[in-house]
Amino acid sequence: MRRIYSYGDMRRDLQKLSKRYQGFLKVFWLAKTADGNRIYGIRLGNPSASENVVVQASMHGREWLNTELLICMVKRYCRRYQKAQYHGMRYQELFDQVCFWVLPMVNPDGVAVSQYGVKGLCSVRLQKLVKGLAGKDTKFWKANARGVDLNRNYSTGFGKATAKSRGSALYAGTTPFSERETRALVKLILKIKPQMVVNYHETGHLIYYKEDSRLVQTVHTLTGYRLFKEGEECNGNLGDWLTERGIDWCTIETCTGEAPVSRKQLYAEWKRHRNLFLAIAELWFIS
Repeated sequence: MRRIYSYGDMRRDLQKLSKRYQGFLKVFWLAKTADGNRIYGIRLGNPSASENVVVQASMHGREWLNTELLICMVKRYCRRYQKAQYHGMRYQELFDQVCFWVLPMVNPDGVAVSQYGVKGLCSVRLQKLVKGLAGKDTKFWKANARGVDLNRNYSTGFGKATAKSRGSALYAGTTPFSERETRALVKLILKIKPQMVVNYHETGHLIYYKEDSRLVQTVHTLTGYRLFKEGEECNGNLGDWLTERGIDWCTIETCTGEAPVSRKQLYAEWKRHRNLFLAIAELWFIS
């Protein structure tokens, strides 16, 4: 097993999936980052479905294992789509009713920094910026290439409980939605109006939420992760923004230890999560 799963690895997998499963899956991209990388998405299921669910990962650069986790899950759904069943229901029936919009790597620039250091960036200007902020220790880089923590860049509670210096964990940026990655995700959510959003982060085997729901309990039952209810205070993260708009959500903290984690954890996490999309889709068939 290779040590990392990179943006290039993801692109190659998306190209293969797009060619092989055209009727079930469509690959698209939302925007380009400051370093010119595409923020890719996967539309899984019926685009005319009455229900939509967004699943996103790698908003933080060092949490790139979740990208591979989602790609592995998508591959499994594609391979089994035509014949397999889940709790007596055909995959085709589930994905015909619920469409999943999967963003496996929201922050490709940050992932590149975590995996390759400043040489992972193409822009000399951004290389100099990140080097000045992080020095040589870029493995634990959390922000995007502009030094902004994307999970503090939303408008609800913006600027509260955040770091003041660019490049630091929890640095929110100068204004809400200042980052291309944030705007791209918000644009998609406002366009498709999902009923649910699932956020993949690392680490701790936790499920963060603000309002208990069938989504939260479904994820809890499937993964066995501990539940952690957030307080009423807001700090500009995506969950706060979703709550303000009445969208059901939860944040899943996979893996153990400190991110970036070893890929040795991938298989154990995949076993926990492999049926997650199916379990979520099934909710619309349960009275």
